[in-house]
Amino acid sequence: MDKMEREEEARLAGMPAWRRDIFRKKMEEERLQKRREEEKLRRIEEEKEKEQAEKLKTLGFDENKLTPWQRQLILKKGDVAKY
Repeated sequence: MDKMEREEEARLAGMPAWRRDIFRKKMEEERLQKRREEEKLRRIEEEKEKEQAEKLKTLGFDENKLTPWQRQLILKKGDVAKY
């Protein structure tokens, strides 16, 4: 049990049962909402990476052989002269 959970339990202990139930339900809804937002952001990031990989592939580059700075440069500038 981490510090936040212990603090939450301490707060809940001093509340009436009906209020505690409402508070727990509210906290659970907030956790669920946060989890959904994180999942959505993760999916967006994965889609962005997939699009970048596809762009590199269509430009004729092997993504595995590029360094991160080369990859960013190509994605930013578009097709650059191949040496």
